[in-house]
Amino acid sequence: MKYKKIEVDYKTIQENNKTSTLVSKVLAFRNCSEKQIDELLNHQKELTVNPSKQLSEVSDRIIKAKANNEKIFVGGDYDADGICATSILVDTLNTLGIENGYYIPNRFKEGYGLHPTIVQQAFDKGYKLIITVDNGVKAFDALSLAKNLGIEVIILDHHEIEQTPDCTYILHPDFFGDPFKGMCGAGVTLQLSNKLLGYTPRHIALACVATMGDIMELWGENRTIVRLGLQIINQHQIPHLDALLDTQNEVTEKDIAYQVVPKLNAVGRLQELANPNNVVKFFLTNNPAEIHSFAKQMNELNDQRKQMTLQMSVLAEKKNLDDDFIIVTDERFHEGLVGLLAGKIASKYNKPTLVFSENDEVYKGSGRSVQGFDLYSFFAEGFEDMFTSFGGHSGAIGCSVKKDDFDEFKKRIILKYNSIEVQTEAVESTCVLLADEIELTAIQEYLSLAPFGQGFKDVTFAISDLKVKNLQWIKQKFLKLQFENNIEAIWFDVDTNVDVNSIHTVYGECTINAFLGRKKCSLNVKSID
Repeated sequence: MKYKKIEVDYKTIQENNKTSTLVSKVLAFRNCSEKQIDELLNHQKELTVNPSKQLSEVSDRIIKAKANNEKIFVGGDYDADGICATSILVDTLNTLGIENGYYIPNRFKEGYGLHPTIVQQAFDKGYKLIITVDNGVKAFDALSLAKNLGIEVIILDHHEIEQTPDCTYILHPDFFGDPFKGMCGAGVTLQLSNKLLGYTPRHIALACVATMGDIMELWGENRTIVRLGLQIINQHQIPHLDALLDTQNEVTEKDIAYQVVPKLNAVGRLQELANPNNVVKFFLTNNPAEIHSFAKQMNELNDQRKQMTLQMSVLAEKKNLDDDFIIVTDERFHEGLVGLLAGKIASKYNKPTLVFSENDEVYKGSGRSVQGFDLYSFFAEGFEDMFTSFGGHSGAIGCSVKKDDFDEFKKRIILKYNSIEVQTEAVESTCVLLADEIELTAIQEYLSLAPFGQGFKDVTFAISDLKVKNLQWIKQKFLKLQFENNIEAIWFDVDTNVDVNSIHTVYGECTINAFLGRKKCSLNVKSID
């Protein structure tokens, strides 16, 4: 990774907003608009009432279902967003006293979304109203069958609408105005819950988890959902999430992203070992013993997922990873974990990467890209005859290729990739900061801008005037540095090529280290030169 130092013009922002130099530089560095600056500095304390006409119509239809004693079937999805969205809607229907059922399909046997077989089974059980959450806009065959069977379908989804689905109603962020655009499936479902029940802490917390899990832009209502969700979680109102978290400190958006989300996703990735429908039961139960039991199983499953991914990584490292476009296959790779492995390899070698699990007839794989390369566009043309399934976006794809076509598929990738000019050198822009601009009050003001994430990420600072007072190696792995100005730093991923006795610039994130009631300005070091 190379670091590019950016000097910013921050004076106007500082004068207009009376912010510290550190925060003013951050706002300028992130090119924040006046609206975004206002959103960051003046936190919204409540969720916004959604005035959508479609939302009112869907709400009315559900109230009508209650009056008519109609059953409602909920069709969910197996990732963190889909699980949370299903839990929110089912809990809403339960609270309203509406008889309901739900089902999240098996990732490997049934695949994503609402299928005709699910519609038929719902019909056979007497359902005349289906609501999909975090899926539905591409379920054309299932929607056609539902229409023929006289079943109404309401879609709550956030995925791209390529063709208008034939359904009774659709709730989608594209049809909401600001600040509701860019929501995940659970965020959309939360709008309906809010309309029917008012604000429910459990639902807000689940939407917070889903928003982080689907890496949504943290602006508008998404930012409010995550902030309020974290407040609720830190007040220990949601014992289910307490049981999935392993931290003694205040829970942050990073804890949700790195501790909770992977455990939910692991259930969908390893469906021969677990069932995401049971995670919905977990979020719906109020029995402490059941919560503890479910959480223990999910924690153990995630540990197993980590071990399986590590084993796959060891296998992958023994293969040829020298090509500019890495393609790795193995019959021992787990189909549900190939995306995680592709991400690890792409990050480590800074090369676009495809990883496939080998089956008898079809190779099922996942790809991850690197900065500056649109993986989806690369495969969108010239490979149509190769794929039995294909989807994704610029940074990640999922696909399947027939075994008999795979050698030709690899040749075509190499030929096309070598014929285009690709700039994939990893360069991170950093905000230039002076040592005397790093103060406790300034860092506290900066941290108050949280949540950080997609759309407004943690800033990496470049500080070139730090004066070292002391260096200390911890367990011969980590480097702890003490600077003048009462600033300390910790470097976990030490680059052994760097001469730590001759430091010019420190690149890192600003935080506060609180120990025994004493607070110090601290840097989480990414690199040193």
